[in-house]
Amino acid sequence: MTKTALTNYIKEAICPQYITEEPIVLIRFANFKVSVIGEVMRPGSFVIDNEKISLLEALALAGDMTIYGRRNSLLLIREQNGHRETIRIDMRDKNLVNSPYFYLQQNDVIYVEPNDPRARASGIGAAESITISVVGTLISLTTLIINVLNVKK
Repeated sequence: MTKTALTNYIKEAICPQYITEEPIVLIRFANFKVSVIGEVMRPGSFVIDNEKISLLEALALAGDMTIYGRRNSLLLIREQNGHRETIRIDMRDKNLVNSPYFYLQQNDVIYVEPNDPRARASGIGAAESITISVVGTLISLTTLIINVLNVKK
């Protein structure tokens, strides 16, 4: 149920029966939460005191993007009416502050993708690293043995 729907429900429940004037109903989230993950300094979920936080403020709470974060393609994951939508956001866009996605909603998730060099570097796993180290060591030892044998001749 949305905040507007809950407000209307409360008004309809109390208005004709208990009071004659139009009531003022204020609904606030007790635990407004957003999550920031990916290439940020401190990824995690953040509970916000008020219900209005911008994309920039959420990134600031997470310690800003690392130098490896892709600034031209943030991913905002938002659930509305049981439907999950993903929105690409370009942080370099000067009209970002006018975007309907500039202010975050309850349970929004911001994913900062790694840039291309970081993504390629993460493609080398532990097994590949060990293999490369062993091959490099063998080449070094072979070169050393050949040089020692050539010096003795």
